[in-house]
Amino acid sequence: MAQKVGTAPDRSAPERRAAERTANGAGPANRAVRRRRGLPGSRAVVGGLLVAAAAVGLFAATSSSQAGPDHSYVVARQDLAAGTRLQVSDLQLVPMELSDGLRSRVFERAEPLVGATLLAPLGAGELVQSSAVVARKADTASREVTFTLERGQMGTAIKQGERVDLLATYGTGNDAFTVVVVRQALLVGVERARTSSGESGPATVTVALDDSADSVALAHAIQLGKITLVRATGAPPLAGVPPTYRTGRA
Repeated sequence: MAQKVGTAPDRSAPERRAAERTANGAGPANRAVRRRRGLPGSRAVVGGLLVAAAAVGLFAATSSSQAGPDHSYVVARQDLAAGTRLQVSDLQLVPMELSDGLRSRVFERAEPLVGATLLAPLGAGELVQSSAVVARKADTASREVTFTLERGQMGTAIKQGERVDLLATYGTGNDAFTVVVVRQALLVGVERARTSSGESGPATVTVALDDSADSVALAHAIQLGKITLVRATGAPPLAGVPPTYRTGRA
């Protein structure tokens, strides 16, 4: 009996492609399963905030250092000679950084220096230090006495603004004696005359006194004695009654 030789039913195109992939050893494509990323934990958040705060602090510190000095101090606006009575126009404020030790010897305002007298010259832009000025106490040292001193009765280097002792010598010869009339008077004026030959002549001086009794004693000494002016700037104050000097004995 004859057998029928038949053909396999035709497959659809998708089935053929799937069969070909299986024959070539390629199975269905595998999908990768990924873990979903979670939100940051509390420790991470706190750490981030700390880093941000540190960055802000660093920025603030850098900005502050670049802003310059935050204090200003009084300097001379122009060259000033020793003996100058300071005015507001002589001074100006300049921002700068100073050490703690120096800061205690300078001025942050010009007003306290108005009326003070320079003991040493200052160059333009130089700091005004307390040791370079003598402040005139306008409230208590309101009594001023002016008199004339002959050549040799005061040093040529003594300047306005210094502190001076005033001595009076009475009598002549062996009967002469010298007393200290006033201590630490403020020398507020000096006018030195010149002779026709150019030499120093008599000097007219003005001193400010704190005590009314000192002004009376000085006026008496000017009329009856011979006054000698002695520089006392920087000298320590002496206590007690000054001794009287007599010829041959103290």
